[in-house]
Amino acid sequence: MERALALAERGGGATAPNPMVGCVIADSGGRVLGEGYHRRAGGPHAEVEALRAVAAAGHDPHGSTVVVTLEPCAHQGLTPACVDALIEAGVARVAFATEDPHTGRGGAGRLVAAGIPAAPGLLRREAELLVEPWLHFVRHGRPLFHLKTAVTLNGRVTRGAGGPRWITGPEARAAVHRLRRRHAAVVVGIGTALADDPLLTVRDWPPPGGPPDDSSPLPWPDVQPLRVVLDAELRLPLDSRMARTARDAPVLVLCAEDAPRDREAALGDHGVEVLRVPRGPTGLALDAAALALADREVTGALVEPGPTLARGLLASGLVDRWTFFVAPVWEAARDAVPLLDGLGLELRDPVWETHGPDASVSGRLA
Repeated sequence: MERALALAERGGGATAPNPMVGCVIADSGGRVLGEGYHRRAGGPHAEVEALRAVAAAGHDPHGSTVVVTLEPCAHQGLTPACVDALIEAGVARVAFATEDPHTGRGGAGRLVAAGIPAAPGLLRREAELLVEPWLHFVRHGRPLFHLKTAVTLNGRVTRGAGGPRWITGPEARAAVHRLRRRHAAVVVGIGTALADDPLLTVRDWPPPGGPPDDSSPLPWPDVQPLRVVLDAELRLPLDSRMARTARDAPVLVLCAEDAPRDREAALGDHGVEVLRVPRGPTGLALDAAALALADREVTGALVEPGPTLARGLLASGLVDRWTFFVAPVWEAARDAVPLLDGLGLELRDPVWETHGPDASVSGRLA
């Protein structure tokens, strides 16, 4: 199952609005016969990819064990139901990490009825963390908003005008790129876009040669999230890095309904998509922005905010997960911006990790 989870992550946000899923098929002695993962929305599911790999290797899947990160589907959508392929292949049993939340789409019952034991629960928590945006989208009809913040030991989110650009080191920055890849979209406010001129693409994940804990020979496809700028007045510069690369990786600007039409046309000439949403009290109506992303089937958005956007999202109740990267530095510059305070927030089920000299804690907001 650990290998199946590592395979699932290869799909990244390209699978939206479907989940990331990985599958390993082994014989009765534990020898891997084939493996696969869901590569993109509309493409073959992980179980079918794994069965194809078994056939390509000249093996027979009859009597094998299928280990998959999500309950095999019994639903005929853009692709056939996976349970039909597994039953036809004559597999002996199926172990899956977590159930499909769609009513009537999970196929465990059909497998059992066909005489194939199918049991959930193996590494359930890890699997649900991997597909958390998809689960949230299915249950609530809007993207999961995941805030990412880097802070110093004394709670500063910048190093001051004369300080270093980065708060954290390269290992933590690679972890951020991993988070970008696992979400369908990356979101910033126009303040961050103007101050930092970010690119917001995935560049540092996976590392050269692949992750150290992933021995699979299957390729890591290039996956770029939708880059989203919340920009009420359409101030994104035409020479910004995002505008200049909009034809290479998609960029969506959400603006107010009365934003200048000439700016929309100019950005459009660069390949930037512009979508108008209602205004809110201090900029865009964030709930309307969330619905606009849901209409585009964005299951999860990693938000890399400045203080204004962070406070607005938190006040609106839209933040579902918050990850803090903490660097072992004490920033004394008087113009270093402090992290938001006085919000009375609580992180549930925190997950701690280390990234070189830095650390991170991630949890769902109570």
